[in-house]
Amino acid sequence: MAEKKLVLGYWASQNLSQPTRWLLVYHNIEFEDKLYTDPDSWFKKDKPALKTPFPNIPYIIDGETVITESYATLQYAALKVGNPDLFGKNDLDSIRVHQNYGVAKDLFKVVKDLALNPEYEKVRDTTLSEKASPFLEKFSVALGEKDYPLEYLTWADFYLFNVLDLLLRMDEKSLDSWPNLKKLHERMNVESIKAYRKTEGYIKYFIAPGFATWTGEEQAQ
Repeated sequence: MAEKKLVLGYWASQNLSQPTRWLLVYHNIEFEDKLYTDPDSWFKKDKPALKTPFPNIPYIIDGETVITESYATLQYAALKVGNPDLFGKNDLDSIRVHQNYGVAKDLFKVVKDLALNPEYEKVRDTTLSEKASPFLEKFSVALGEKDYPLEYLTWADFYLFNVLDLLLRMDEKSLDSWPNLKKLHERMNVESIKAYRKTEGYIKYFIAPGFATWTGEEQAQ
């Protein structure tokens, strides 16, 4: 019997689940994108039936294994790759992976808060300059001339890639002052990810229309 595909469940938007999608697609791991557009289908049907004491979305179902929370689903996706280096080559690097994730998460909050701001167009440039730039400068220094912040690819890099992708969609010049970060984004935007963006079921919105001022809709490539 063929092995069932891993299932990734989330609302019909990129938002918290996109780094997990990027990691899976980058490594050519097939999965079913379970997208919820009707709240009742989640809250009244699938959530009560989810076999975990912590029902939430995003979730991953992999056979009998159920993992919830965006932080955990991203790491579980990395576990499926079978490359332990994604978690750090030693204990200290493992801590640094979590450190990089934490800083990238703070930058993501800047981007998401800006997307939700009713005055997005008015405050975008100032917010990117005053709030996003300090984080970008830190990552640029950490990256230096290396291919990745820790010299090799880790699960946290997919979280950073996602934030860089959002920034470039907000303003295509947003990374001009940090060419090494732009190269990092280009390096991780591999052919499998480019192809995934063109698939029929691909979700183009960062946040669904009606829930944010800036939806982050991706334009056709």
